[in-house]
Amino acid sequence: MNRLTLDDLPPRYRAQAEAQIAARSRGKCALPQSVPAAVATAEKIGMDFDSRGEYEYYMGTIMPKVQTGKIVKVELHRTFLLLPEKEYDAVKLPAVHYTPDFVLTYADGTVEAVEVKSKFVRRQQRDYIHRRRMFIDLVAEPRGWHFIEHITADTAAEVKAWKSLAKQKG
Repeated sequence: MNRLTLDDLPPRYRAQAEAQIAARSRGKCALPQSVPAAVATAEKIGMDFDSRGEYEYYMGTIMPKVQTGKIVKVELHRTFLLLPEKEYDAVKLPAVHYTPDFVLTYADGTVEAVEVKSKFVRRQQRDYIHRRRMFIDLVAEPRGWHFIEHITADTAAEVKAWKSLAKQKG
């Protein structure tokens, strides 16, 4: 008889299962719907995720590899300087930075930068594709790092919330 393990589940369902197991082991019931599970779990494991997609990617993809020893170091939101601040003909040019969601170091020495974006946010951040390109050309490729862009699907509620925020920002 083959038993299903957490590794057999897709990332989203694996994250849900791990959160339920953690809640049971604490002897507490599940969190109320009004409290985002990602934020509550992030606080418990000492990590600060910017989005639910980051949380799910961490719980479903990264954490199992950390537990098995495949990943030896996880850096969350490490900032890289792509272009320094400077002045040109009396025009002040700001520094350009790129911050991938995760920088993972594997046991074999391989390094991987991971960006988790929702479809909507990716479309809204028009400069993202340029900063991503500069990061790959100036940092990842010269160092022999891998780059993974994980695009998450948007729920109707998320799209509505993002559109409302976009309208408020003008």
